[in-house]
Amino acid sequence: MTLENIYYIGQTVAVVAILASLAMVAVQTRQNGRTMRAQAVWDAQTSFVEINDMLASGGRISEVSFKGFTDPGSLTPYERYLMHRLFRGVLQRAEAQYALYANGILNEEVWQLRRGYISSLMNYPLFVEVWQIDKANSMFTRAFVAEMEQAGIAGAPTFLGAPALQSTREPNT
Repeated sequence: MTLENIYYIGQTVAVVAILASLAMVAVQTRQNGRTMRAQAVWDAQTSFVEINDMLASGGRISEVSFKGFTDPGSLTPYERYLMHRLFRGVLQRAEAQYALYANGILNEEVWQLRRGYISSLMNYPLFVEVWQIDKANSMFTRAFVAEMEQAGIAGAPTFLGAPALQSTREPNT
């Protein structure tokens, strides 16, 4: 075997090694993408679990939230402020999930569920008031605002222990 033959064999082995490493990078990238999408779904759900846990705690925010959904006219200015902050947090979480969806990370089903829920909250005048104020305060991206306004208004959500809201708006079909 000549040095030239050894050189060609070495070059062939190097090319095969490079192709194998590129294939491995492709497999790892695909696995990382799946992991990232799964993590995005987990984070999306956990984000709203945190809100539900806070509201289920029985503390001041729980009481104000219940009052806000059942008798919003009785809220004090401070309680309205607390509801504003709570609703803003809900909307900001939804916007973060929209950004994940728009960038192909959060799957369609999870985003459509979240979008529908936020749309259903638009039946509550206090929620609509917060939405209008925070849009005017430039709290949300134009893309998120357009997405939510395109969604329309879904049927009102139901909460155990609270009277069902009789929406005067047509639910989405």
